[in-house]
Amino acid sequence: MDSTPAPAPPHAVTPARWVRALLVVAFAGYAIFLARHIGAYAGNSDSSGYLNSARLIAHGEATIPQRVPADLDSAQFDGFAFIPLGFRPRPEAKMAPTYPIGLPLLLAATAAVTGWSSAPPLVMLASALAAVALMIPLGRAAGLPFAWSVFGALVFAAGPLTTFMSIQLMSDIPATAAVTAAVLCAWRSRAQPRWAVFAGVVFAVAVLIRPNNFLLLIPLALCLGLDGRRWLGFTLGGLPGAVLQLAYNRAAYGHPLASGYGEGLVQSFTFGIVPTTLAHYARWLPVLLTPVGLAAVALPWLGRRSRFAWVLVAWIAVTFGFYAAYWHTHETWWYLRFLLPAFPACLVAGLLVLRQGWLRLAPTRLQPPLVARSIAAAAALVVLGHSALWHQRLDATLIGDGESVYPEAAAWTRVHVPADAILVAQQTSGALFYSTRLPVARWDSLTAPDFARLTAVGRPIFAVLFPHEVPTALGPRLPGRWEKFGAVRHVTVWRWSPVP
Repeated sequence: MDSTPAPAPPHAVTPARWVRALLVVAFAGYAIFLARHIGAYAGNSDSSGYLNSARLIAHGEATIPQRVPADLDSAQFDGFAFIPLGFRPRPEAKMAPTYPIGLPLLLAATAAVTGWSSAPPLVMLASALAAVALMIPLGRAAGLPFAWSVFGALVFAAGPLTTFMSIQLMSDIPATAAVTAAVLCAWRSRAQPRWAVFAGVVFAVAVLIRPNNFLLLIPLALCLGLDGRRWLGFTLGGLPGAVLQLAYNRAAYGHPLASGYGEGLVQSFTFGIVPTTLAHYARWLPVLLTPVGLAAVALPWLGRRSRFAWVLVAWIAVTFGFYAAYWHTHETWWYLRFLLPAFPACLVAGLLVLRQGWLRLAPTRLQPPLVARSIAAAAALVVLGHSALWHQRLDATLIGDGESVYPEAAAWTRVHVPADAILVAQQTSGALFYSTRLPVARWDSLTAPDFARLTAVGRPIFAVLFPHEVPTALGPRLPGRWEKFGAVRHVTVWRWSPVP
């Protein structure tokens, strides 16, 4: 049985009181920075999908009836005609959420205490702070000194992708925090087996948030080793989450192993896209991870490798390898958000390599504490400068403000559009479904005959559109006269009337 306790990390010295105070101040400043820019709302398909799902969970439901206007038969329309973004059709004119239930569960639980308006920003802020804070014990578990672990937390926190995904309602940052916590709990179980139970619980949460996190079972297995007690505890901890997932899948999608993504997800993976994705990695990972993260590629060839080093290697390999074949990964820089759950491993692995090089190659005169601290301060300034530059170039802090137009447009519509109206939308459909009680028809799933059936009901019809939707949405598929009725920033609202 592999039950030998893991050795304590080297250099296990308690940081001075002033260092701890400085960390608290820095952490508070980071929280304020995120809070100032956060914009977690029912917005695009993902964020509205999570909140619509959370509201269903809060009411104990897995599906909901489509809002089909009275006197209309949904069977005469395309299956997605009355399905807002973030949902998929179900029999009997119902629909189920598309996205996994982990984040909606967190939102519903938080909303029960704080209310629905406060829950999204609180969940995202707590997830981001947890992900950053866990970088320190992760570095210590790898054998890094405290100062090096803090530096890893700084690099992660300062990354533009970390900011971009922390200030909107998305699952990537919560998944990162959960995965990191699961690895740490599993590793700690080598010394104290009861931690394996917590590892199972957090791993279940990680999989509920993002099902492909199941692949992290490989590095977790390296942590747990061959000790049956640890595996038993891990299984018992994760079992309730697994049962919940299977039960929800059956209620929402008709089968325990089905998901909201449907069969089309498999077609999004192809080995033919791997070279393009690898080129995308090479282009953007130096920006998002700095050279610190890139040094991780040398870890398998490092002279002194611990078991935890192989945990990091497996963690990186399964995540980067899985998404290398995913069609969308290469499309833009922020699609590397799929890799975020492995960013902590990349940074800690890179720091292990750099520290080994430092110990081997740095001249003796650079080793005294004062000189080393000066170099560390300079490195921190370089990281912060790099971060500031790329935050500006990528507009990494503006997404929260951009998301705010969705609830603003929905609120305007709720006030100014008649209560018996039918809304036509696509990009705003999930937000409108969340924030209003009006039927929402998807213009991208309507044909001219479909629209004729819709107008025959005799209710007012309004379209809520982003600029890029207007030329297509108000074209031949929705015939009639469209008159601009109002606008909320760049989102416009149009009123339909028949051509005389």
